Amino acid sequence: MTSSVYSILLTTTLLAILLPHPTTTTTTTTSNIDRNGYILYCPCMGRLGNQVDHLLGSLAFAKKLNRTLVLPPFIAYNYHSDNNYVAYGDWFDIGALLRYHRVIPMREFMEELAPSIWPPGERVVYCHQGAAGRSEDGKSCPAKVGSPFGPFWDNFSIDFDRFKFFQLSFHQNAAMWEATFPTRENFVMAFMGAMASYPVQEEHRQIQAFLEWSQPIQQRRDDFIERRLKRGPYLAIHLRNGMDWKRACEHVLRSNGVHYNFMSSPQCIGYRSKRTFTHAMCIPSEKMIENDVLSLVQKQNISSLFVATDNNPMVEQFRRLFDENGLDVEVVEMSGARSAVELDLAVMIAADEFIGTCASSISAFVVRKRLTMGKSNHFFGMDVVEQRHTIRHAEM
Repeated sequence: MTSSVYSILLTTTLLAILLPHPTTTTTTTTSNIDRNGYILYCPCMGRLGNQVDHLLGSLAFAKKLNRTLVLPPFIAYNYHSDNNYVAYGDWFDIGALLRYHRVIPMREFMEELAPSIWPPGERVVYCHQGAAGRSEDGKSCPAKVGSPFGPFWDNFSIDFDRFKFFQLSFHQNAAMWEATFPTRENFVMAFMGAMASYPVQEEHRQIQAFLEWSQPIQQRRDDFIERRLKRGPYLAIHLRNGMDWKRACEHVLRSNGVHYNFMSSPQCIGYRSKRTFTHAMCIPSEKMIENDVLSLVQKQNISSLFVATDNNPMVEQFRRLFDENGLDVEVVEMSGARSAVELDLAVMIAADEFIGTCASSISAFVVRKRLTMGKSNHFFGMDVVEQRHTIRHAEM
């Protein structure tokens, strides 16, 4: 494979010298090929929040290896039909991400570059040695076995011709990766999954600063805030109270709290903290939620409450709570369009105050971005008054 890539680089460089003023071109040129190579991966672990955690780590990995990251689409799971694939540029500004490192959307890579530098017949997938146990024969790479793996690669008409196993960690330095997989023989590296961890590594959280909304999302956000939240300061909250979340938190209850990273819990208890992550932090009671919201509403003179959730927005409970306490606070949700997670996120990030669910990767998305903007964050199941200062000044 790689010899053909370098032949293209050499040939197009000579053509550029011989034909210095071409009028049009329909072929791959050296100007749009990254001589340092490319990294692809399947964002096949979890829903949007988890996929963003993996994106941040993958960006850091690509930057360390000095390769261009091929941006995969986000996988929007549909359990009643085929999954949907949302191109990064539909929701986020690619130009802003380029300020951190070189990237190219996956569709653009496959249509414009892959036919020349990664053609069918020369496509290798890279799998961790441990993945072999999931294959039928116990010794091959199951890169396309099951969903979402198979459908993701099929969405781009990608079949792998062979595989290479590795035992290196994404933590290891670029020199070790280059020694094991020299760029000349491994120009395009397609990984079975993200070369990153969940939850995101602490040192990679600041990369969230380069995730900026696309203009259409900004416009939708601003229109929604103007129509529904223009009365004054608003508090946004993120509730996880669906059945799948309750089941996940049962483990914390049975264990009487845990002392390790439980999903995105490091965002509220710290990455190296000895603090116990409790069941109340995982899924607080409705009474605890009401008390936390009321405390912050009264303290910050909040005019509107915006609720984003995976299940029950507690709208009537909040309205009754505010009425009983003589507060004129409007309760706002997405009017049944809670599937528009991108708009939920944009509105939560823009809020004057925010209370999130400690272990949720969606809350973590909001918190990381707000930290880069100097905004305060709070979490249910913890003292929201004390949190205002300790979390606002937490280091990224």
